Amino acid sequence: MSDLKSSANMRRRGFLLAGSVGAAGAVAVAVVPSIKNVAPAAAKATPEGAGYTGGQRAQQYYDTTRV
Repeated sequence: MSDLKSSANMRRRGFLLAGSVGAAGAVAVAVVPSIKNVAPAAAKATPEGAGYTGGQRAQQYYDTTRV
């Protein structure tokens, strides 16, 4: 009786493993073309003085956290 249970469990495991491998392969096939089509982001040149400058509170916070 134990051999029958063991055999059935091994078949179930094999079936689940094959299904998992198949699903992973399908995802890989679907994702790889979209990765190749992604263009690298162009670096934007920001003029001097533009962008985030923080503020007095932010500067005070960073000064207090400095070790």
